[in-house]
Amino acid sequence: MKKAVSQVIHDIQMFDSLEKSILIAVAGLFLPFQFAAAVLVFVLVYAAFKGELIYAIRHQLGAVWFYSFCVLEVVVSCAAQNWTGLVNALGFVLIGFFIAYYRRNLTPKLFQYVLSEIIALSWLCAAYGLYEFNKVSVRSGYEFFDFVVQNRPKNRINSTFMNANFYATIIEFVMVFCLYKFMRTKKVPFRIYYVITACLNFFMMLLTGCRTALLPFVFIFPIFFWADKKKWWFIASLVAESIVFVIVLFNPELVPRYDQMSTLNSRIKIWNAAWLLFTMFPLFGLGPQTYGHMYKRLHAHKAPHAHNIYLDALASYGIVGILLLLGYGIRLWKEIFSSYKRSKDPAVFSMILCFLVIFFVHGLLDVTMNFLATGCIFLMILNSSVQHKTVQKI
Repeated sequence: MKKAVSQVIHDIQMFDSLEKSILIAVAGLFLPFQFAAAVLVFVLVYAAFKGELIYAIRHQLGAVWFYSFCVLEVVVSCAAQNWTGLVNALGFVLIGFFIAYYRRNLTPKLFQYVLSEIIALSWLCAAYGLYEFNKVSVRSGYEFFDFVVQNRPKNRINSTFMNANFYATIIEFVMVFCLYKFMRTKKVPFRIYYVITACLNFFMMLLTGCRTALLPFVFIFPIFFWADKKKWWFIASLVAESIVFVIVLFNPELVPRYDQMSTLNSRIKIWNAAWLLFTMFPLFGLGPQTYGHMYKRLHAHKAPHAHNIYLDALASYGIVGILLLLGYGIRLWKEIFSSYKRSKDPAVFSMILCFLVIFFVHGLLDVTMNFLATGCIFLMILNSSVQHKTVQKI
C-alpha cells in the first residue's frame, strides 16, 4: 500500500500543469453544479492563458457539428425566452470547450488517473449521501437502519448532485469504471478495492430510490465482457443475473419504491404532452428544457423535462438540432470504432458501450445527461479513444 501511494504521488508530480488542471476540473465536477461550473471556467481560462484552448477547439473532432448545435440552442432559447434552456445551452458550450482541452492533453496514464480519481471521489459522495439519508430519515420519523426510501424528491438523497437521479447516474458511471479497473488489473488488493467500491455505490444507488438506474445493469455486465472477449466472465454474468432476477421476482421489496407506481401514470401524461410539443415546434423546438418551459401553457403534468431522452430531444431540439447531434455522434463513433479495431485497449471500447447503454436505456424513463457533471463525464468517456493518438503539441 505504501509503495502504491508513493507511486501515485510521484506520477501526479510528473504530470505537467495542463494535465494537473484536468484532474482539478474532474474533482470540481463533484461539487454543487454552480461551483463545478466555476472550476471548469477557471481551468479553461488557464488553458487559454497557456495558449492551448483555441488550438484545441479548432482541432476538436466534430467541432462544426457540436458548436453548430450549441449556437442553434442559444438562438432558439433566446427567441423563445426560455432562460433555463439558455443556461443549459451555455452549459453545453462550457462542456464542449473542456472536452476539446481534455482531448488535446489526454494520455493513457492521465486517463487511468481520471478514472481512479472519480472512483476515489465516489467514497466522499457516499459518505455525504449516508449523512444526508440519516437527516431525511430522522426528519420523516424513521430510524437510519430502517432504510426506508421515500417517494418525494425532497426526501431522496442526491449527495452533491442536486437531484437523486443525477447522483444515481454518476453511480452508474462509477460502477462501470470499477468494472473496467477490475478487469484491467491482476493485483488482488486492487480488485478487492474495486469490488468494495462498486458494492458501496450500488447500495447508495438503492438509497437514491432511482429505479430507472437499475435497468442498464441488465445489459452492462454481459456487454462489457462480450466486447472485451471474456467468454467465461460473460457466461458467469448471465448466470448471476438470472439468479438475481429470480430472487427479485420472489422478493420485489428489494427494489426501492417497488410499490409506488404513481410516477408511471405521471410519466405517460408527460410523454403525451412532450410529443404534442414536438408536433407544435418540429424543426427547432424551443431549446433545452422545453417541457419545463411550456408545461403550464399546456396544462400538462409538472416536470422539468420529458422524462424520456428521445421525446425530450424531439421537443427541445427539433429535427434540425437532433441531426446536428447525430452528425457529432457519428464522427465520435468512427473514432471509437477505429481505435477498437487497432485493439489498443479493448476494455475502453467495452466501457464506452456500457456508457451508451446507460444513455439509451436509462434515458427511456429519465433525462439525466443534460447536467454538468453527468454530461461532462459522459463525453469524456466517449472521447477517450483519442488517448491512443499521438498529439502534436504547439
